This record gives sequence, C-alpha cells and structure tokens, in this order.
Amino acid sequence: MKRIKNFALIVLGISAISCSKVQDFPENQKAPVQSLTATISDDDATKTAFVGGVFMWKKNNNMVVRSNNANGFSTFTYKGDDTAGSATFTNASEDVIVYGNNSFAYYPAKVNTTGTTKYPCEEDGSLKLVLKDSYTWFDGNVEAPMLAKVESGQPLEFKHLGGVLKLTFKNVPPKAAKVVVTAPVTDATLLGEGKKTYKICQTMNKTINWETAQGGFGTETPYVQAYAHTDEYSITENIASATAAQRASDDGLVVYVPLPVGPETDGSGKHIYPRLEVRMTFADGTMVPGAGFYAENVIIERGHIKPMPVRTLTKYSVSVLAGIDGQKAPDAEGKFNNVRGLVRKADGNLVLMESAGKSAGSSTRSLRFISVTDGSFTTFRDNSKLGDPWHGSIKGDYLYFSDKSMGKVFSMDLTAGTKSVTEEKTGLSQAMDVKFDASGNAYVLLRDTGVYKYEGGIGGTQSVYAPLSSFGGTGVTLLSMGFDPAGNLIVGASASAATNTNGFKIYKVDAEKNVTCIAGTGVKANNYSEIVDGAASNAVFTSNLQGIAFDAAGNVYVTDNVAIRKISVSSPGNYEGAVVTTIMGGGSSYTTAVGAMASFASLQDIVFSSDYSTIYVSDQSRGTVRKIIIE
Repeated sequence: MKRIKNFALIVLGISAISCSKVQDFPENQKAPVQSLTATISDDDATKTAFVGGVFMWKKNNNMVVRSNNANGFSTFTYKGDDTAGSATFTNASEDVIVYGNNSFAYYPAKVNTTGTTKYPCEEDGSLKLVLKDSYTWFDGNVEAPMLAKVESGQPLEFKHLGGVLKLTFKNVPPKAAKVVVTAPVTDATLLGEGKKTYKICQTMNKTINWETAQGGFGTETPYVQAYAHTDEYSITENIASATAAQRASDDGLVVYVPLPVGPETDGSGKHIYPRLEVRMTFADGTMVPGAGFYAENVIIERGHIKPMPVRTLTKYSVSVLAGIDGQKAPDAEGKFNNVRGLVRKADGNLVLMESAGKSAGSSTRSLRFISVTDGSFTTFRDNSKLGDPWHGSIKGDYLYFSDKSMGKVFSMDLTAGTKSVTEEKTGLSQAMDVKFDASGNAYVLLRDTGVYKYEGGIGGTQSVYAPLSSFGGTGVTLLSMGFDPAGNLIVGASASAATNTNGFKIYKVDAEKNVTCIAGTGVKANNYSEIVDGAASNAVFTSNLQGIAFDAAGNVYVTDNVAIRKISVSSPGNYEGAVVTTIMGGGSSYTTAVGAMASFASLQDIVFSSDYSTIYVSDQSRGTVRKIIIE
C-alpha cells in the first residue's frame, strides 16, 4: 500500500476505571496515571494505512487500556469535537495503568457498564474486542478499530485490527438514514439449526504477549467468529446527516464500514466472508428500493480498504418547463398564477388548469395548452363560466375538468377549431377532480362529500361510489384521485385538524368499494423535516396531497406539498409491503436550484409522459410547471 502522512500526535490525559480493584495489582507494577502519546503507524509493512482514507477521533468514543498481567481495563472517553488532529481522552477516576508486554490499548471501544462485568472486560478477565454495532457517518470517516502496545515513555502507536468495506451509493434519497452490513449464514447445517448471521466481532486472549504474538495482534488472528446466531448481528453506519449535495454528488456518497478479516480461508491464507449483505434503509429499517445487494466471497485484509461496485439508484433531473419561476401574475410576460391540475393530451403535450387568484383578479382563470418540447403555450379563458379550474383528465377527444368554486364539471372538445367549454354537471360542492376507469365510467371527487360514480360517462346515472364516511367521516378532506393499473381508485386525503388520524393518508377503493389505507399513519407532518419515509404503514405525509400518478410498474407518485413521494409496490395493485420514498424535494424552504438538488414550494398535480421517462409537476406557489427527467 502507499504510505500516507503521519497523523498528529494525540496526547492522552489518562485516569482510569478498572474491571478489577487497584489493590489486585502487584505492588511493584503500580504506576501513577501518566500522559500518553498516541500516533497511527504509517509503516507500509504493517498494512495499517488506508489509501485515500481519513482517520478521525470521534466525540464520545472510548478507548480501553489493558494493564499487564492482571484483569484490569481502564476506560477513557474523548469529549472534544471530531478531529483528525490532537485529542485528549480523559476519565474522572484516579486509577493506575501498568506497562509491559501484555499491556495494550484498543480504540474505539464499546463499553458496557451493566452488571458486574465492565464490558469489554469478560468475567475471566479477557478482553473481548467487539466492533461497535453503530457508527455515525461523516464525510471521509474511516472509524476502524485499532490496537496499540502500551510501554512506559513510548507513544501508543496504533495499528488497525481489520479492514474496511468501502461502499459507494449514487443518487441517495433525501430520507435514507442508514447503511447496514450483515454476514448471513450460508452453511446448510447451520441454517437447518435456525442460525441467521455470524456475529461480527473479535476476541483476544487475556494472556497475549505482544512481543511473540503473530504480527503483534495476539495469539488469535482477528476474525469474524465462525459461530452463528439466531439473532441478526450487523454493523450500521448512520447517514442521516449527509447533505443534499453529498447525496447528489457525482462522486456518490461514500460509506466506510469497519470489518475484521473473514471467518474462512480459501487455502491462500486469506480469510473470506462467504457472503455479506449490504442494504441502505430508512430510519425505520425498511430497505430503500434498489439499494440492497449481496457480495459473495469477500476478502477483508487487515489495514486495507475493500471497494464494492458503485450502487447507482434512480436519478431525477429537474428543470422549469413553463412559467417564470416565482413570478405569479397574469401572462402578459409568460407568467402563471395559482397553477393547479395537469393533464397529458394524446399528442404528449399538457393542459394546465389555472385557478383565480384573489389579488390577480378573475382574468387569470385559465386553461394553458403547453408544449413539452419548449414550454411555449396558448391560453383559453371564459370568464363568464370559469371560476376555479382544478383537476381533470382526457377521455377520447375531450378534456374534462372540475371547477372547485363553481361546483361544476366542464368539458372541452380538443378537436374543435375554436375552443369553448360546456357545463356537464352542476351542484357539485367543492369538486376537486374527475377521472375515468377503463370501462369509461366517470368519477368525480368532492372534497367534503366523497366520490360519485357516473355509469358509462359523465352524463350517466349518478351513484355514491365511496362516501366520506368510508374515509373517516367529518373532518376528512379528499384532495386527489387516480386509477392504478389494476383498476383500484387511489385517493389522497387530508383533514381539517392535525389531530384527525383519518387524514394525511393514501387510500385504496377496490372494485367492491372496500376502502383501505395503503400508506400513512394519520400523523401530519408540519414541514419537510417531519416527513417520514419507509414502510408504507410508517409513512408520514403533509396536508397537501394534491396529485396522484402511476408509472408502468404500478408504483404510486404523490405530490406532497414540498416533496414528491413514491410508493413502491411489488406488482400493480399489490400494496402489501409497499415502501414510501421521498424522491425529490430539498426541504421546507424553496430554492431556485435545478437538477438533482431542486426543491419545491407547493406542489399540486403530477403526470407522466407516455413512455414514463419524464414527470411533470405544477408548483402553485411558484407559478411554474417543472419537468423531471428520470435517468
């Protein structure tokens, strides 16, 4: 390996807590607590340097010092800020340390103070070197365990005990929180016994003689113990602190996971993990779709980095298609105001519904016909009829759309040379949307009433398809709907009060009119930071679920105020085990950024291109239609 520069000397102000009593030490071995200097060896021969890696002393990490020829272990904690420079480890007690061939220091140590055993001290006095089961990620962190010999007047020259698995993920979702590595059992006999994973840990014998031990690391080569457990043992890197820029970086988000060498050998003297499982998860432990994989026969060498192939997740690139960003006004200069519904026409271009703004006047009640090629548009207005064009859909050659404030459904013949609108239905209080099923039946969503069905089309016989009571009743407000590829009606619901647990959910209405929740806890997220991804039953939405769309695989896309949420399914219409992912949205504050770091202000509707390669969304507060290319 290449030589790296010496790390700064670390001065350790040492006091100690011992697993055994001070008086158990022979009198001539007692020594007052001294200041010790710690360094990291950069000798190529020791294989302890990580090429391109950065070692950081981590706040609140512990170091354990073992004293010579006795069952004593002293614990020290670093209380300063994370640093690659000088750091002082301290402890409030006044114990002693003893120097000698069998005395060493271990960092970082996971310390258990429960019961009579001061972990990592075992009851027999041996030191059980167990990797921390959880690390806090930060850029460039290589928090690998190290061991150093303790000699009077000599620096603690730390050497790495194991190696590091280097994992790189590109296009990491905003809410992805963890990277988890386990060593699953592959042996058929062990599997038959109900074993699940190898325990990733290292054990060192208490009678270590540093001078005669193999490579200075004890009578046992550090390795993952070759016995299995029914429980899952894993190592977790918590990546929640990674910024949007780091997640979207072209270099990818790099995560280093410390591992001892493997439990088996291939005859070459190198130890191998038969299998490692890597998964990226949300905070609730649900795996990020597409972010898990197995690695077979992985060789981990002491002091080396083992890179894994880059895992690339779906990338979404954003730009403004139409409207002048943030300039809500009549369109004399191409400015939009209070944009709402989006519909894709048969030719692939869009129709945008634009409702009236109180400050802008009635002249902004519009339908915009937008080219997806260059964002150019034409405008239709009929101030004598239109009040609040909201959401709609295409059926044959006709556009149908709801008018929220007028309580009507309008139609427009898109083939006519002169555009005009026709009233199809009136008396529909708070009409939010109109959609058609595969048989041509029409459905109208009324915010405070439920869903009406019109047999054979909007002019057919009206019936109540799903009353508001089936969604929880009074206090629930219905905002959006759409038919999934399996024919279920999917409905987005809010509530008039955050305490109403029937709102802030996504519902399914099947062909038998059974209404079930497919995503959401009923808890309202007041801002972006409170949005929760993961298992659909754990997901938390805001109050503004205004748009619903579906891709070819039946996954559901929902506009959630400042974010676009995806509900991933195993097959169209099957919502068991569904996972919610925030795919776009940078936070509660809008920015004008484009590309992967784009954020939104108040998303309304969402629609796919005919080939599902592009998403279009309307952003009401910014007066724009934005184009999102799926790469």
